[in-house]
Amino acid sequence: MRVIKVLFLLVFFFVCMLFFVQNTAILETALLLKLGAFGYQVQTPGVPFYVVLLLSFVAGGLFATLYFLAEKVRLASGMRSLQNKVNALEKQMAQQKKSTVATPPSFAAVAPAPAAAPAATSEPQKADA
Repeated sequence: MRVIKVLFLLVFFFVCMLFFVQNTAILETALLLKLGAFGYQVQTPGVPFYVVLLLSFVAGGLFATLYFLAEKVRLASGMRSLQNKVNALEKQMAQQKKSTVATPPSFAAVAPAPAAAPAATSEPQKADA
């Protein structure tokens, strides 16, 4: 699997390099980025388009990494909590096993159950003649 990832990254970088080499003139075009809000205006100096493209790619990678890192931390804490619960339940089960093995059940004399009354039949009894 690791070899496949490395090959995929090599192909990806090769395609990116082809893109940059074939579009050098367009990518070197200067961009002026402006932001105006509430009467306040901000403008960047001329920045080549490839710099904006690369910074956007890097920013996207960083945001994705931070998101998945936070998700991994959340899942790890949940897993740790569940593992603690499993350990507590296993300890409780072991203590119960010890207590049932240490004190065997007592076989006290049990009084016999009362005899059941004869079942009533729905047929009338025959008189002896």
